Amino acid sequence: MNLDELPAEDVVALLLDAERRVVPAAEQVRPQIAAAAELLAGRLRAGGRVAFAGAGTSGRIAAAEAAELPGTFGLDRGNVLASVAGDTDSAEDDRAAVRRDLETFALTDRDVLVAVAASGATPYTLDLAQSVPAAVIAVVTVANSPLAQLADVAIEVVVGAEVLRGSTRLTAGTAQKVALNALTTAAMARLGRVHGNLMIDVQPANAKLRDRAAGIVAAIAGCEADVAAAALAACGDSARAAVLHLVLDLEPAAARRRATEFPRLRDALNP
Repeated sequence: MNLDELPAEDVVALLLDAERRVVPAAEQVRPQIAAAAELLAGRLRAGGRVAFAGAGTSGRIAAAEAAELPGTFGLDRGNVLASVAGDTDSAEDDRAAVRRDLETFALTDRDVLVAVAASGATPYTLDLAQSVPAAVIAVVTVANSPLAQLADVAIEVVVGAEVLRGSTRLTAGTAQKVALNALTTAAMARLGRVHGNLMIDVQPANAKLRDRAAGIVAAIAGCEADVAAAALAACGDSARAAVLHLVLDLEPAAARRRATEFPRLRDALNP
């Protein structure tokens, strides 16, 4: 493919056509994604932590996934760690970065490392995965890589060659993003951080998210938006507690206590 000789529309068409491979490839490893979600949920439920790590594009995708979890699902920020192996092309070969992150993460056998590497052979990511006592989930885009072979669960979304040869920020990057989204969202659902299809533990850190949280409360409690917003404020911005306050007619303090006693809101709603 002589990309430099093609009009922009043809280049875009080739790139978008390559992206069509991603979901079918991810479908092939649906059981592995589900197994990884169960592993992650189990470790978090037992008080463990999760660390996301990688180099280059893979590391940035991993770090972005980690950054979303506390705000979307209410996880303690101290339980969600992330590291990208530096900002230079040589960083993926930096053994000092491995030593630094091993010390920073201080992972134990209660924790999970989500190791993301398109090739499954990136030295930083491979060395880190080999050195931790934590369970390892590998997210790669080739088959039978060294990283996948050492992982407790390997998610191998095999998408083939890139349109721009070797540029794994393209189709491989999309595959990693799809796999990580499915993995973490399924894990959060298993933990009870989702009610129906609603983000019951979303953190209302700004006006838009406060409106979203109030809408979630209104949808579950079957009330008007202004009533939900008032309940949310009374319950310290906890949508989960606001629902219990309205549905079970609990005082805000009692609703907040009950909200912490049950992993799933469905169980807390049963008086």
